[in-house]
Amino acid sequence: MEELAKKIEALLFVSGEGLAISRLASLLEKSEADIKSALADLEKHLGEHHAIALLKDQDKISLVSAKEVSKLVEDFAKEEFAGELTRAALEALTIVAYKGPVKRVDIDYIRGVNSSFIIRNLLMRGLVERVRDSKDSRAYLYRVSADFLKFFGLASISQLPDYGSYKEKLDEIK
Repeated sequence: MEELAKKIEALLFVSGEGLAISRLASLLEKSEADIKSALADLEKHLGEHHAIALLKDQDKISLVSAKEVSKLVEDFAKEEFAGELTRAALEALTIVAYKGPVKRVDIDYIRGVNSSFIIRNLLMRGLVERVRDSKDSRAYLYRVSADFLKFFGLASISQLPDYGSYKEKLDEIK
């Protein structure tokens, strides 16, 4: 697999939400034709050697699980979404609650790991919601949902325990 395809794979993995071909071209300082060629190379490599595939949705490209393992992934996801929140999910939810609205990259930075699956889990449970960043229309911010407030019996996010001091500490991090 060529070097450009490896770089694209890394960016798609880290982004977690897919990237537009034009964004990949900009990030990697290559033409869109070069990116499309490298994507074809990456798609072939993934299909032959991995249980990961490329998902093309209009101009956006994402990494997804391959069709051959879809049942396994579906069963795993059902278990994850139906059970109690994991420590990692509670950690991410706490960051969103006390720091939100917050970018996923900031959640990742604070936790020290990729939080894409965790955030998706929280979105599917209705505890957080994704909104466009008014400063960057290509980015999203995450904040707790009205269902989160209802579930915890809060009229406002500021009613969380020690809200002011924890928010201040999280704001100092990044």
